[in-house]
Amino acid sequence: MRVLRLHDRRDLRLHDEPVPEAAPGESLVRVVSVGLCGSDVHWLVEGGIGSQFLDAPMVLGHEFAGVIKSGAREGERVAVDPAIACGNCEFCLEGNPNFCTSLRFPGPGGYDGALQEYVVWPTRFLHLLPDSRTPFPPLMGRC
Repeated sequence: MRVLRLHDRRDLRLHDEPVPEAAPGESLVRVVSVGLCGSDVHWLVEGGIGSQFLDAPMVLGHEFAGVIKSGAREGERVAVDPAIACGNCEFCLEGNPNFCTSLRFPGPGGYDGALQEYVVWPTRFLHLLPDSRTPFPPLMGRC
């Protein structure tokens, strides 16, 4: 599959990489639409954001939607929640996953974003889109 990795400031390179495999509790999603937000622009132009700086090639894009390619919900169109809360910490158990102490987010830290053809994502963070929704905007559209 094709993957667009940021190697350094303004240094994006297209790579051919294997399609990832989903583990139990995960789904393989074919990425159909990606929004690029201000943080992606900071990473591209400045090589970082805030106190975080690029220390290894990474895949940008945390606002995305796609189609499930494996599992019980195969073929379903989904919006993807990029903030993966642990579900076990005090905040998650209180119903406040946005304060999760182990929150994972695509981009920095070796957790790739969606500027690639396929991603593996925890199924519980995939939200079905109704058939009444209009088709997805073009891949890698700007929000």
